[in-house]
Amino acid sequence: MDCRQTREFLSALVDNEEIDSQTKQKVEEHIWRCATCRTELELEKKTKETIKAKVKIIPVPNELITSVLNQLKILQNGYAQSLESPRELNPTPKPWLEIAFSLGIAIVTLSLAFLFVSVYGKKMTQRELIRKEVSALVNHFDSIAQGFAKPEVLSTDPAYVKNAILSKASFTPVFLNIPEFEIVGASIKDPHLRSGNPRCVNLIYRKGERLILIHQAPMSSAPMHDEIKKRILKGEWIYDTITDDSFVIWGTNELVCCAISNLPKEELEQVLKQTK
Repeated sequence: MDCRQTREFLSALVDNEEIDSQTKQKVEEHIWRCATCRTELELEKKTKETIKAKVKIIPVPNELITSVLNQLKILQNGYAQSLESPRELNPTPKPWLEIAFSLGIAIVTLSLAFLFVSVYGKKMTQRELIRKEVSALVNHFDSIAQGFAKPEVLSTDPAYVKNAILSKASFTPVFLNIPEFEIVGASIKDPHLRSGNPRCVNLIYRKGERLILIHQAPMSSAPMHDEIKKRILKGEWIYDTITDDSFVIWGTNELVCCAISNLPKEELEQVLKQTK
């Protein structure tokens, strides 16, 4: 089972819906092997937990429910028949106005509830989009931190690293001076692709056991959602976490940058503020 097939069952898995045992076993085996799908499963869980915690059901008065149901019943029986019923013998002027008023209240109430869920859902969707787009970079960072992946350039000499990268990259990246961190390696491998992409640069900084990976790519060719690009171009620095790693996305008109680190989010923010 591949990632695309697994994603179709993530929601059912979180909601404990019935899945045949054979399919469930294949899905769980794939999630156990695939870090990206594990991240998406955690996002699915957290999203649904947050919505359950934040979204409140607006109580509808019993009188309104009774009124709407009565008016709908009148509509079903037909306007002509309703005039002959004893209930309609009472002097009730323009029953259609009452029906419209009752239905209008119901529609407004439901619309407000739907609007609240839609606005909140949009915010959650943007955060989910960001974390999905960063998940491949996080997996690449974890592979380097655990020694499973080796950068193309390994050196503590900043000049050597800079010359090696500039000779391969198709753009000029920004080499940050991060206080107390030293540059220890770099590559032009794009973790979104199987082959190297000269339009992408990864710089690796170290301070003891702490690592920071700075990923850079031209804004014009970065595979990023338009809404996220708009936030970056306004000067926003978007901080968040995935599992034990922190990340931040920022950029300029020319470059989009993403820093991944095993530093806590607050510490990563403080460290990068010193480079601005």
